[in-house]
Amino acid sequence: MQLIDYVNILRRRWWAILLVAFAATVAAFLFSKAQTPVYRAEAYYSVSPSRLDASLTQVMQSSMNNMRDSALAKSQLEKVSAQLHLDRSADWLLDDVVSMQALPNEWKMVVRVDYPEESDTAARLADAIGENMVALQTAKNAQTDGTDKIYISVQDHARYIGMVKPNTRVNVAAGFVLGLILGLLLAFLIEAMDNTLKTAQDVERFVGLTTLGAIPHQGERRGTSLARRLKLSR
Repeated sequence: MQLIDYVNILRRRWWAILLVAFAATVAAFLFSKAQTPVYRAEAYYSVSPSRLDASLTQVMQSSMNNMRDSALAKSQLEKVSAQLHLDRSADWLLDDVVSMQALPNEWKMVVRVDYPEESDTAARLADAIGENMVALQTAKNAQTDGTDKIYISVQDHARYIGMVKPNTRVNVAAGFVLGLILGLLLAFLIEAMDNTLKTAQDVERFVGLTTLGAIPHQGERRGTSLARRLKLSR
């Protein structure tokens, strides 16, 4: 097929392409609206050594992952959930709801909560987990002899970041692009199954002869497409 053939197919089957693209876009929009909204909140905590010492600082940085793991232990999350009357299990919270990131080079811990349906609960839960982490480290410092201690303090209380799911714009755009692709495939499939002769070029390819002219149907108006004319060939 030549380029002009593809252009002709698009001109004849544009309705199928647009129809499929429209249907896919609407489906993506409805799918987004049917999803449960998920809201994100983040809280920031500073981690610092009791004194500026290279070895103590190194110990602090290497201990931050342990602090995170302790704060996200199932027993601790169950306790926090009970305090907030959430009626959520630790396994549920750990399933892409609660996460914590240790940033040793920045001396910082980030508590992130992606909570469904309730944005205020996301912030309350992030603060509660962070405060419990501070309490755990305070208790550990109380059991540590000497002056080499590591402190955690709140830097920024939990704040609402925004709705992370569903991303309606992305879903609709993806649905439109997918619809265009499927529409193009459908257009070429319809064309492949259609064996009627529509143009003079179709006649020439079919009979192997050159088209000399065309006789319009009786009562046909000027400008009627060549697809509705009778071709004369030799």
